[in-house]
Amino acid sequence: MAESSQFRYLAVDATGRRIRGALDAGDEGVAFETLRSRGLAPLSLRRASRPAAPAKVRSAPARESADFLASLADLLRAGADIRTALNILGGRSDRSPVKPLSKALSDAISSGEALDRAFAQSFKGSQSFVASMIAAGEASGDLPGGLQRAAEIFYARIKLRDQLISVLSYPAFVLVSAIAAVFVILLFIVPTIAPLALDSGTTPPPALAMLIAASNFLKANLTALEVLTLASVVLLAMAGRLGLLNGPLEAAVLDGPARRTVRGLVFGGFAISLGTMLSAGAPVTDALRLANRATMTKAARRRIEPMLQAVRQGQPLSAALETAKGFPPSIVRLAAVGEASNALGPMLLRGGKLEEDAAMRRIESFGRIAGPVLIVVLGLLLGALMGSVLSGVSQLGSSALN
Repeated sequence: MAESSQFRYLAVDATGRRIRGALDAGDEGVAFETLRSRGLAPLSLRRASRPAAPAKVRSAPARESADFLASLADLLRAGADIRTALNILGGRSDRSPVKPLSKALSDAISSGEALDRAFAQSFKGSQSFVASMIAAGEASGDLPGGLQRAAEIFYARIKLRDQLISVLSYPAFVLVSAIAAVFVILLFIVPTIAPLALDSGTTPPPALAMLIAASNFLKANLTALEVLTLASVVLLAMAGRLGLLNGPLEAAVLDGPARRTVRGLVFGGFAISLGTMLSAGAPVTDALRLANRATMTKAARRRIEPMLQAVRQGQPLSAALETAKGFPPSIVRLAAVGEASNALGPMLLRGGKLEEDAAMRRIESFGRIAGPVLIVVLGLLLGALMGSVLSGVSQLGSSALN
């Protein structure tokens, strides 16, 4: 069977109106006869060139992607068309991968690719929300706004990441230092005392006996523990790369001890995206679908999906939001106020920002408290270990003198 090809045509119908289009056919003769059978008189008929495979472009780092999208939005607001704006950004930056990113997008758009699909080819994985924001911008007639919102999501993620690093770096340093100190005590200090306990002929104190047993176990199984730790790290890294841990970890985080903070960040971002689209005039169902695609975690997206069907069946958005497990009640209340006052978009924006800001304040408070508390706890632990060693030595010395 001959492989079919696509043919582009210009034809005239029975009323004299010119029609452009494309059809699939085995060859030019078959395409010509197909048009005649439809009552069209072909004026031109040519085989469509096969589109080139999109170039593989490595995803840009988050900060560079944010700057790129924000600059693109500014150029579009200034009156430039999308291809001109991409050429400007690609031409003024020699930094990789911004320049190849601009070229790949420009080539895809020039070949007739839909705008959101072109961006989906270049922004993948954790950056796939960009295509959703582009589609939302097109649906609401505000493409620069969609680009700007995508950039804001990048900036919010960067801010959150930097803040978490700032908050957790000091407690993590203290924890690692304490673990290293425990290993030094068990591997080097306790072994020097163990022969004294054995040669004294007396039973060592219980605390010192426990330290000697832990030291002996650690020394005897050190190689096996190292291999087990390395294998665990490798397996976890492979599972993370394959995405096997994403679902369970995301669900655990959403429902874990820090669920209020995590839900504020995740669902707050969803409410901001949804409010932005509704404020720009996008239909509720389209805005819900696109905002859900831009949500950070799959576990949260699964909880939001039932809302789409509920809203399509005529249920108010506030009632649909209330059915999602763990959705912040403050956003639901503001959504209800927005529906009553015909200001749903601004109310969702306000609720999402309030939840995000509250979550960031809780993270900052945790960082201010965690460091000192961890220092006190680990100091007590190390003090107890060293106290056990010194008291054991003292008791052994007293026994030897007696």
